[in-house]
Amino acid sequence: MQDSHVFENVSKILKAHAHADILITPDVRISADLEIDSVEIFDIVMEIEDIYDISFPVEVASSIDTVRDLVETIGQLTNV
Repeated sequence: MQDSHVFENVSKILKAHAHADILITPDVRISADLEIDSVEIFDIVMEIEDIYDISFPVEVASSIDTVRDLVETIGQLTNV
C-alpha cells in the first residue's frame, strides 16, 4: 500500500459499514468479506468523494473489489 493514511481513512469508513467483524487488510473484499451491500457501497463512495474532493467514474467504482483497489483508486484520482 502506497499511502497508509488513505488506507487508515478507508478502513475506518469500511469498519463503520461492515456487517462482518474481520480485520480490514488490503486484500479484504468489500462486498464478499465485509458483507457490504451495493447501497452501502454507494454511500461509502460518496463519503470518500467528499473527503478527498474527487469523483469516481461509474465504471471505475463498479470495478473496485478489494480494499487495495479502493485505496489505489483514491490515489490515482487524487494525483490527477
